[in-house]
Amino acid sequence: MKITMLGCGTSVGVPSLGILGWGKCNPNNPKNRRQRSSVLIQENGFNILIDAGPDVRNQLLDTKIEKIDAVLITHTHSDHISGLHELRPFFFGNRKNIPIYGNKNSINEIYKQFDFLFDKKPTSPSYFIPPMSLNEIKEGNIDFFGFDLDIFIQDHGNTQSLGFKFNNKFAYSTDVVKMPEENFELLNNLDLWIVEGLRDDPHEAHAHFDLTFEWINRVKPKKSILTHLGHVDYDYVLSICPENVYPGYDGMTFDL
Repeated sequence: MKITMLGCGTSVGVPSLGILGWGKCNPNNPKNRRQRSSVLIQENGFNILIDAGPDVRNQLLDTKIEKIDAVLITHTHSDHISGLHELRPFFFGNRKNIPIYGNKNSINEIYKQFDFLFDKKPTSPSYFIPPMSLNEIKEGNIDFFGFDLDIFIQDHGNTQSLGFKFNNKFAYSTDVVKMPEENFELLNNLDLWIVEGLRDDPHEAHAHFDLTFEWINRVKPKKSILTHLGHVDYDYVLSICPENVYPGYDGMTFDL
């Protein structure tokens, strides 16, 4: 299983527009340039994308893949879904719908925003074929394109996000501020956990570093990578990380 961290940044990316800019990040370190959070999982010829934010086109151009078999959606904040329409060219090759998977609330919200991706309208051009399909997933274990996939719920402040565990080896947890107790047993004995760590200070919707480190200490994966990083310098984050915990950077890859 190959995992590519396409982006590891917060909702506005680093550098950000306006006065935020680079924040405390050293602009001369390329690992501080952070696109919006997304991950690609590849195994046995299948390509599974988690989230499709506004940077997804450029992120996937760098991977040189020719197909997407499925897209898993953690939640519907714009930094995680606003690039869904950019995936249309993957439909052009084999004319096969790209399935989008999310919980009930997510698929309803995605349809409201992107109905043209799923339905042909009376005003649609005659040649138009909807390139995607919407599919509901629920908490639990499923066979997903050959992966043993566990889907678990996370608290993201005033909403929920989904976390995903693949083949009992790798889990992905972004946009989470409270981890339900039942998830800790599920996440035990991982080879790799990519988990959110936004910044030093607490946030009402995102885990800060000390909280994330507490979770990691309980789960004890072989390696942990921080994602959804804010305007904090890569070298600084590396200096405060416990053993076998590292800040992520765009383009980071793992083979499990």
